[in-house]
Amino acid sequence: MNIRLVRSILLTSLVVSLSACMPQRQFYWGQYEDSLYARHQHAGAGGEAHASGMLATTLAAPPTSVSQKVGPGIHADYGYLLFKQGQPDEAIAQFQQEAATYPESKLLMDSMISRIQERKKKDQEKPPTP
Repeated sequence: MNIRLVRSILLTSLVVSLSACMPQRQFYWGQYEDSLYARHQHAGAGGEAHASGMLATTLAAPPTSVSQKVGPGIHADYGYLLFKQGQPDEAIAQFQQEAATYPESKLLMDSMISRIQERKKKDQEKPPTP
């Protein structure tokens, strides 16, 4: 009887420890890799627009697990693409979302936001060209 009990305990502990070693997906990446590939394959505005659409889809789709969050840098990358497409307010919103999700990126995101705001201010102060 003791041998059966010991075997059961060993088998159970083996199964539990093996299941703990299985890779867990901590972040939701969606189409992020595909967007990077598209951007590099089709350099220029067309590739950036296509990549921007893919990132928008990634951010709109819910993660497959409640514990997952969007991968680090995705909001920042999408914000940068929006800025390059002439949408500074939407870019700032994405940078703020990145800083809120990943506090370690707050310093960089605040720097990006301040640069965009400075640029917007300079653009507003410029006299219109005839």
